[in-house]
Amino acid sequence: MMQKPLTMDDYLAARWISEPLRLFDCCLETDGALAMVLTSAERARDLDVEPVYVTGYAAGSGPDCYGMTFWYGEQLGVTPAKYVAPQLWRNSGLTPTDIDVVQFYDAFTPQIPICFEEFGFCGEGEAPAYMRSGDAPLYNTSGGGLSEAYVHGFNTLLEGVRQIRGTSTTQVEGARHTLATGGNVVPTGAIVFSKEPW
Repeated sequence: MMQKPLTMDDYLAARWISEPLRLFDCCLETDGALAMVLTSAERARDLDVEPVYVTGYAAGSGPDCYGMTFWYGEQLGVTPAKYVAPQLWRNSGLTPTDIDVVQFYDAFTPQIPICFEEFGFCGEGEAPAYMRSGDAPLYNTSGGGLSEAYVHGFNTLLEGVRQIRGTSTTQVEGARHTLATGGNVVPTGAIVFSKEPW
């Protein structure tokens, strides 16, 4: 939906929604329909499309979690993603250094740096510098909920599949593993898609 570049002047001129968030810090309002077909690896080999494999997934909430109330916990800012991430890496046998491209659920811009930290790409408080450094994997390559469309994060799953198939409009060269996450402000989940069965 957002097809023209957003300048810093455009961003700063946008109205406040609730400080510190401005209009462009919040996801789009979108109607849409998406679909994904899951089947066994054996069956997928016989289909006309290139298969993409689920390497691992995890879901959870962490202790004392209620939807969008995690800020009342003992440690301010810790989201359910902190508890899901270790389970995901155990289930997949991968680490953040294996991930070529990331699709983070992004209803609001602060969710992205929080995810980089809680999924272990960088240390606590290091996300802003990490994201500027050029070391971070490319993320939300289709635009995510902030720019492509907001269909409750399902579009980030589809973009993860496209990246592995090599069919994304903003393709990451040689992508072998992509991470897609659910919203980190509610009980959440994450999945790794891969080029090869794991």
